[in-house]
Amino acid sequence: MSNQRRNIFVLCALLVTRLIGMAVIPLNETTEARYGEIARKMLETGNWVTLLHDYNIPFLAKPPLSTWLSAASMGIFGVNELAVRLPSLLISIGVLLLIGYTAHIRSGKEAAMTAILVLASSFGFFAAAGTVMTDPALLFCTTLILVAFWQALQREEKYWGYLFFIGCGLGLLAKGPVALVLTGLSVFFWVLIRKQWKPLWRKLPWISGCGLVLAIALPWYLLAELRTPGFLQYFIVGENISRFLDPHWKGDRYGFAHAYPYGMIWLFVLGGLFPWCLVALRWVRQRLADTDGWLLYVILWSVTSPLFFTFAANIIWPYCLIMIPGFALLFTELWMRTGKPDSRIFPAIAAFTALAGAVAVIAFSAFPAMVGQDQKDVIAAWKNTAPAADSKLLFWSNRMEFSAAFYSGGRARKTEDPAEVQALLHNNTRDCIIAYDNNEKELPPDVRIAFKEAGRFTNKRGLRILSCEP
Repeated sequence: MSNQRRNIFVLCALLVTRLIGMAVIPLNETTEARYGEIARKMLETGNWVTLLHDYNIPFLAKPPLSTWLSAASMGIFGVNELAVRLPSLLISIGVLLLIGYTAHIRSGKEAAMTAILVLASSFGFFAAAGTVMTDPALLFCTTLILVAFWQALQREEKYWGYLFFIGCGLGLLAKGPVALVLTGLSVFFWVLIRKQWKPLWRKLPWISGCGLVLAIALPWYLLAELRTPGFLQYFIVGENISRFLDPHWKGDRYGFAHAYPYGMIWLFVLGGLFPWCLVALRWVRQRLADTDGWLLYVILWSVTSPLFFTFAANIIWPYCLIMIPGFALLFTELWMRTGKPDSRIFPAIAAFTALAGAVAVIAFSAFPAMVGQDQKDVIAAWKNTAPAADSKLLFWSNRMEFSAAFYSGGRARKTEDPAEVQALLHNNTRDCIIAYDNNEKELPPDVRIAFKEAGRFTNKRGLRILSCEP
């Protein structure tokens, strides 16, 4: 089998493994289940402007692009794990195509396949592809911006300049101003170092392009502020400034800030680039000429966002994603310039990621109690009680996992009000209360007597499900 065929085989293995994982692994807490349920609520309510944290609580922390895609996918394929994850996989494939095209234009077919293989099998990219969160959409937009910028300056086709601004507009809908900041830093330093101010102005359609950005993003921002006054203040100032600069930021309305020591982003980067970061280390000391600025460009693409987040107060691992396509192009360029060594082992290196994905699928399937963080089995036990359409499903708690809301179709609710659970005794339906071992005794005595245990899930922090016979 030729090396090219081995590469294609491994890419297919990566795709199949990812598809199986998307279909069989439940939505895990908190990120996937949260965004999956937000998308399900959007589809259910028909409210395509305001994201909903709960039916009466707007979710102001993120723009809607990824939620629009997941909700639309579920509208076509039904409310299930594969449908809600499918858009992330498709736009991740779009990122692969953009990077493969860029490498092909630069160095030919072999370089394109190498760049695609490196990107597809990097742990961070593989994990994010097909995961319900905002970052795959952001990754597509930032990749489109940086690919289009380079092509616009190097080629005469005007559409690359417009694609650059389309990427900027979509980036504002994917994650907000951070999409422009992170890509803008790479562009700015490249132009500054290379003294490319005149081509920057001449090659990009700034006036019509900025109008295109506003046409794409501004309508939603205005509608969001009109529907939920205060959105712009919370999102622009809180989520895009205070979150990163204030390590003790208390403004998060929907969870908690993820505070890590300064510099933690670089460990996330190493994990996200694994296993290819180990291979690239042998080429770091190579001194290579940079005649047209391409090597500088992909280096800046690879290091700007980690440098930006080095002194950020609150970060999460997906923040490393933006630089991975740049690294794939940098890796390919270094490999080409150093005589294309070790190419026969590349499929084996990439296959390691496919194998790791397969192990993850097996672990989630065989040991859900140890690996999973979801309520799918709990909701399945509730459904086995044959609940009526008007019956109640209450979590006796001050919190409720988003996966419970997703798998129950929004019927699960949380409460700590004794009167609300006592009212279940008099509505002539078979209702359910989900409680934990550590708070079940706080239920009113008459409720505890009336309800019978229908299931116990020790893996869920002593979670119990109790059903009421009418």
